[in-house]
Amino acid sequence: MSANQISITVRGIKPAPWGNNEWNWRKAIADVARENYKEEFSSSLKFSVNIVFYLLKPTLDKSDLDNLAKPVLDTLFLPNNPQVKDIALTGSLFKIDDNRVFKLSLEKLLVSTNQEEGAEINVSWEE
Repeated sequence: MSANQISITVRGIKPAPWGNNEWNWRKAIADVARENYKEEFSSSLKFSVNIVFYLLKPTLDKSDLDNLAKPVLDTLFLPNNPQVKDIALTGSLFKIDDNRVFKLSLEKLLVSTNQEEGAEINVSWEE
């Protein structure tokens, strides 16, 4: 991993793009991010985000990638107008508006057990 990259792995919890389970999912992402990274980042950086979602068949078949990505981005970055019930679940890693994400790559992969569900998130940046 380069100096300008962060990797976050959250496994054993179903990625949830909407509904009440979204808050458990977002809390899991925030907890891993805060536990592993404490850096401060410039608001002039350009970010690239690569997310691989690991999903059981029922979730894989009914979840749109754009809907899966939004809770991840809104948790790691600080959205301009957060509409969340717990503001502590925004900007958990970057106290920077998510409009600084210039590249977003998304993928869904099938897994066979609950323990494999989750996501691998790689964030890189440049000036």
